[in-house]
Amino acid sequence: MHDLSTTLAAIATPPGRGGVGCVRLSGPDALRIARGLFRARRGVDPVETGGPAFGVFLDAHGAPVDHGYLVTFPAARSFTGEPTAELWPHGSPPVLEALVAAAVARGATPAGPGEFTYRALRRGRLDLSRAEAVRDLVAARTLHQARVAFSQVQGEVSRRLSPLKEALIDLVARAEASLEFADEAETHLEDGALGRGLLEAATLADELLAEARRGRVVREGARVALTGATSVGKSSLFNRLLGRDRAIVSHVAGTTRDTLEDTLDAGGIPITLVDTAGLRPVVDPVEAEGVRRARAAASEADLVVIVLDGSRALAPEEREVLLQRRSEAPALIVVNKADVAMGPGRDSCPEALHVSARTGVGIDGLLAAIRVAVAGLDSPERPAITNIRHEAAIRDTAGAVERAIAAKGLGVEFAIFEMRQALDHLGTITGEVATDDLYDRIFSTFCIGK
Repeated sequence: MHDLSTTLAAIATPPGRGGVGCVRLSGPDALRIARGLFRARRGVDPVETGGPAFGVFLDAHGAPVDHGYLVTFPAARSFTGEPTAELWPHGSPPVLEALVAAAVARGATPAGPGEFTYRALRRGRLDLSRAEAVRDLVAARTLHQARVAFSQVQGEVSRRLSPLKEALIDLVARAEASLEFADEAETHLEDGALGRGLLEAATLADELLAEARRGRVVREGARVALTGATSVGKSSLFNRLLGRDRAIVSHVAGTTRDTLEDTLDAGGIPITLVDTAGLRPVVDPVEAEGVRRARAAASEADLVVIVLDGSRALAPEEREVLLQRRSEAPALIVVNKADVAMGPGRDSCPEALHVSARTGVGIDGLLAAIRVAVAGLDSPERPAITNIRHEAAIRDTAGAVERAIAAKGLGVEFAIFEMRQALDHLGTITGEVATDDLYDRIFSTFCIGK
């Protein structure tokens, strides 16, 4: 993998049929191979003229298989930083596969996962954090996720790391100068300057870690489980939050006997919503298994939504659940059936949100509360740090800075060593410090064709 001397070929559009498909070629022979797969109308050479050219695509035997556009890019203007051609026929899987086979017959190599983006990295078009953001942009499940990933593709991670990186570089330079030129007054490191600088660096690292914890929820989403007694309207609420009838709704207690999952967009945060069986004493072994799974789903969720029936008083087991959950936050308490007369005993839950799964009253407020509970945000935010690998590297950076603070009393050279360690940890985020094994692990998670 990652032989930069080859010319890559791959289908760059998703599997299945579509109006337009794309076969991408990149590498030293990309334009030559593209010429052999394309016959332009009126004998025009699309490589010489530049821009898109319309014509006929040919298979490995030179037989026409489709018509469409050939678009070529010189190295200086391509995504990968090397000569690139894209063939745009109709999105017919047999046609696309035939064109890749024809390209391979003319000397191309089938691309592996992420190899085009890897070449963009190695040719200096992207740093590693921007390359990872390309993958996240492709995989985005909400528009908010896509916008966050796009800002990272544009270099937001590097910009966000820059103040900490520059602070550490400045401290290392000044500390090394104070040792190397100890007799020179202009290089003298004044008392307390190193300590103050390291404390400022530690503050910057802590801010990045806090942002990363919020950002991870934006990137990965959260699990939210609806729980409560039978017949309180959990399945109706599940359907209302999703905006479609996904769960079976019945007045018969025990209708839901297994967990049911689906996804929704809570203001840009992808949520895996879990509907669970009603909690009650049961004898039937199937329903008992449903109750067990409901409790397990609640214990594994990032947030539990406890649903109560607003038309009646609290049952003893509901009071027990409320007491237990209040000591096992995070949880939201929701009183359903706000469209009917409220039952007695509701003033015991002043913090509850009142909704109606039947009419939709209060649902927008519930979605907003879910977003705040799982992401700590009451309005959309575009955190720069969302990748768990980046978070781990920043945590290692913060640890090295803390060790530098502790080591400065032993001598400046000890603090310099730890500060250089901190810079190395930051460098793994953007790829300034990276190994082939790290590259392999990251790019293996990409799709083929990107």
